[in-house]
Amino acid sequence: MQTQTNYIKSLDGVRAIAILLVMAFHFGIIRFGWMGVQLFFVLSGFLISSILLKEKDRPSPLTQRLKKFWIRRSLRIFPLYYIYLTVFVVICLFTAFPPGYFRDLPYLYSYTFNLTRIANSWHESPVYTHFWSLCVEEQFYLFFPFIVFLLSRRNLRGLLVIVLIAGPLFRWAFGNYLVHIGKAPFEVFDVIYWFPLSHLDAFFTGTAIPLLGLKDRIKKPQWLFVLGCLLAVGAGIINYLYESHGHSLPTSMGYNFGDVNSYQHIWYYTVLNLFTASLLLLLVSSYNSVPGNFVKGILENNVLVAIGKVSYGMYILHWVIQTQLVERWIPVSESNKYWLFLVDVPVVYVFALLSFHFIEQRFTQLKDKFTTGNTPVKATTLSTKN
Repeated sequence: MQTQTNYIKSLDGVRAIAILLVMAFHFGIIRFGWMGVQLFFVLSGFLISSILLKEKDRPSPLTQRLKKFWIRRSLRIFPLYYIYLTVFVVICLFTAFPPGYFRDLPYLYSYTFNLTRIANSWHESPVYTHFWSLCVEEQFYLFFPFIVFLLSRRNLRGLLVIVLIAGPLFRWAFGNYLVHIGKAPFEVFDVIYWFPLSHLDAFFTGTAIPLLGLKDRIKKPQWLFVLGCLLAVGAGIINYLYESHGHSLPTSMGYNFGDVNSYQHIWYYTVLNLFTASLLLLLVSSYNSVPGNFVKGILENNVLVAIGKVSYGMYILHWVIQTQLVERWIPVSESNKYWLFLVDVPVVYVFALLSFHFIEQRFTQLKDKFTTGNTPVKATTLSTKN
């Protein structure tokens, strides 16, 4: 079970910011809201590697450690996900909504839906399209424990360097291949965005913090955070000026979704990964600082923490609630989307809170029943799992 000493309150604030960014993106309010998923990937890498590295130091057999990790992850992630999918099986049987659901269902059930984006027959659905990121995370959870448990720490550090270098190179090569086979620019961006190897460096960027012991070794993490902010904001402004888009700077921040003209499919991810890692390091650092305490104070706001605690449910439910409930009553337009978003957030929160108490917690309480020994610090991602 998670103990108070292991709980980092501000990380719930990070989850809240991430899910609010994604929701605002789907509402058409900010073009850079897609980066919320990137925050979750880096956060997942940090939290999961922290768990696995602690398990690595224990003398228990490999099979027992793997079983323990996968059971605890499954009890946290699977119940709401599969209940949601099954509910729409029933709905689709009677209403044929959402269209194409039964064709995509095998990929959704097997957490391989993200791999369908490269197909020309792909279509978008607010019921389940956003589950691509959950697939990426599950694919990461499947192989990453083997890497951590089987490699020495020295080899893990070497692999970390290789992945951080190979990540952008892979996106460059994959992008060239997609152009070669005739994919349009937006498709190139989208296919790369959905592909699991495109985000491997995001997970490993988060892994760098516990693997290299950065929270104890970096005495002034506030300076790395400042550099991370300058890198992210500066790169965005330069890209905005270069691209000269019709979107305003506050709307896109230079991170407009779908652009590849300035090789955004290569450097977007790296810049955002480094920024997120600098933020996480600031929050978990063993050294207090005025900037760090200020940022923590913002992220430990009670509202943000409350949202962060149920962010997994909000991620799963938010788009279908927006399109099939809120917008059914009041269609979204340029004139009302801002205040309607403020209505949508508490509605989604209430549904997620009910899900958290009546579905998710009932299964997470079974973690200790199905695993033995001391349990690691509890981690959450979204994708937002908490």
